[in-house]
Amino acid sequence: MPTATEHDVILQEQRLITAARALDLETLDGLYADDLLLSGVMGEPTCGKAAVLDEVRRGIVEREQALASPAPVSVSAENEDMQVVGHGDTAIANYRFVVTIKGPTMDVRRRYRKTNVWMKREGRWQIVAGHMAFVLDPNQAAMLSGETR
Repeated sequence: MPTATEHDVILQEQRLITAARALDLETLDGLYADDLLLSGVMGEPTCGKAAVLDEVRRGIVEREQALASPAPVSVSAENEDMQVVGHGDTAIANYRFVVTIKGPTMDVRRRYRKTNVWMKREGRWQIVAGHMAFVLDPNQAAMLSGETR
């Protein structure tokens, strides 16, 4: 049975995925702390909240362009295998984040492992740190290791 902290953070993670799907800049701005430290899938330098929100803004532009195109494109984003551990006013959420994009010229399915560190400040939960890494399927892993499947 989740603790109250764990339950609260699970609800915040649900808000996060809903806001990310909708590219809801205002909600995302509130969920990410101003002093956010985030490292991404390619190991690029740690970025902050401004870089995350800039990426959302680029996504909004790309979404508008895709909607203007006559070709239908479907996009989904889902969290799987979520685990949350609470420690007072701090909690760690870890899960798989799966993105699927399908259209006439693309069929993409990407899986990531994501960790968010949440902290309760002034009565509200915010992400203060996070990390995302690719999850390779067996064929991708074999290619990287030089093995063939």
